[in-house]
Amino acid sequence: MTLDELIPTIVSLSHADKFRLVQIVLQQLAEEDGVETQQSPPFDPRQFFGVTQQPKQVIDDYLESSREGWL
Repeated sequence: MTLDELIPTIVSLSHADKFRLVQIVLQQLAEEDGVETQQSPPFDPRQFFGVTQQPKQVIDDYLESSREGWL
């Protein structure tokens, strides 16, 4: 299948499916190049419900742990 054949299908995907497609392609490229990747747990917004009640350090710790492996 050529890129020209794929583009119309990709255009019709939802934003969430496009992001998932990018994740899959990047994961495959990393595996082909022998790059180790670190999967972070999916974002759970319930963890931050009532965020004003949580110490800022809890939020900072979460953000720091979710950024690991991005660079």
